[in-house]
Amino acid sequence: MIKLLDPKTFIAKNQPVFVYDIHKSWEQVVKEGPIWKSGKFPPLSKEKKYKFLGQKLISPIAISAGPASTKIWTDFYFKMGYGLVFEKTRRTIPRKSNTAPNIAIVKLDHPVTRENLNQKLEATMEDSDWEKYKCMTNSFGNPSPAMPDWTKELAKQRKGVGDGQLLGCSVTATLHSGATMEDAALDLLMAAAAAAISGVQVLEFNLACPNVTENSVEGEMFQDEKLVAYILREFKKRFPEIPCGFKFGVFQSKQQMKKVFMAAGDNLDYVSGINAIAMTVLGKKGEEILPGRRTSGVCGKADQTIALEHIKWASEIRKEEGLKYEILGGGGIVEVADVDRYLSTGADMVQVAAAALANPLLAYKYRLFYDKI
Repeated sequence: MIKLLDPKTFIAKNQPVFVYDIHKSWEQVVKEGPIWKSGKFPPLSKEKKYKFLGQKLISPIAISAGPASTKIWTDFYFKMGYGLVFEKTRRTIPRKSNTAPNIAIVKLDHPVTRENLNQKLEATMEDSDWEKYKCMTNSFGNPSPAMPDWTKELAKQRKGVGDGQLLGCSVTATLHSGATMEDAALDLLMAAAAAAISGVQVLEFNLACPNVTENSVEGEMFQDEKLVAYILREFKKRFPEIPCGFKFGVFQSKQQMKKVFMAAGDNLDYVSGINAIAMTVLGKKGEEILPGRRTSGVCGKADQTIALEHIKWASEIRKEEGLKYEILGGGGIVEVADVDRYLSTGADMVQVAAAALANPLLAYKYRLFYDKI
């Protein structure tokens, strides 16, 4: 039996707060890889105790489509022991990231409710403030390499997948002014097919990014039940063996969520949400903390109340309507204890993003302290 060591064993004394340098551009960080000073990784579990999308996994925690990009990042999180790692959202055409910095720490230490979604939040670029607030804002804009490049990379990333782990890929559409939902559907399916052919094991349509500056419609595609139903149906016709689902944002009501989920029907293998919550985030003096964006996606502790509400709704709808989808719950998981809270609310598996940048050992800590199976 493998002896599980104290998590501190794997952390260097000079380890920064984040494995992601929030002061650099996305392009720089992706190229340089995670900042993990010790170079040490916990032993991977030999037991596949968990199940998601018909696969037995070593952990009920996934890395959502955000922190991991390219093989150097997905390999890092596979070595950390996560059950499912998503490659960051990809496009059919290349797109640069939004102007750096892309991450700031939000000075808010409690969850946001629907009643205060319109409030203005204050943020700082002090990494150490994460420990106090456990809340951040991010605005990358779903940057992407050219499709020939990321598809070749994806095929290589499969080699880093261990026993009891899965590699996922998120794709989105690139919609410029005047684009129609028909344009969106075509672009989404082109990207999804490319990912499928390249060997991805789980496909996710990212229909809910709040940080795209060219066309805000990109972040609201999850609300279009006809689009959701069409892309899932057409993808499953061509790749019936690859589980697919979509990432959603903040629904205004359970009824609205139900309409979309029911339209998808049996072609929907899983739902993924919530994404970051779009809010106004500024510096101490009211200046733009992220250049050119007064609104950005807030994640971390702030998301907990609304995220749990959505998981509860999704679980209820599944039971009420006899649907078969599984729930990949996320938004606001910042401590190990949060994992069971989300699972008990109805999620079949949970996902982390912000927490994975500050606490990459979270999957190991769950295995060490909370694994009761």
